[in-house]
Amino acid sequence: MHKKLEKQYRDRAVELGNSGDPAALPELAELTQIPVANVRRLAASAIGKLAGLADAKNAVAALQPLLQDTYSQVRQYAAKALSSYGTVAKSALSDLRDMAINPVEKEYN
Repeated sequence: MHKKLEKQYRDRAVELGNSGDPAALPELAELTQIPVANVRRLAASAIGKLAGLADAKNAVAALQPLLQDTYSQVRQYAAKALSSYGTVAKSALSDLRDMAINPVEKEYN
């Protein structure tokens, strides 16, 4: 992906997250599909910031697939964002348990 376009996506995710506008959720959900990990990470963070404002079920639906992302920071930000949605995010518990039991990355001491 062209660096300029990637930067536009990153900036847009941050802007939408800071907007506090629940109408931003569909666009943020689209940004979770961009093939750049940093964009997906920022989109997950932005969706977390909309907790209590945006439709929780749609937010959880956008975040849950990110728990399977190949990039650890995307998974971490998705998990943190999901925690902002409380009991609505309980459908993600099995994925979170799986992440804890079967970490993709090795732990380093």
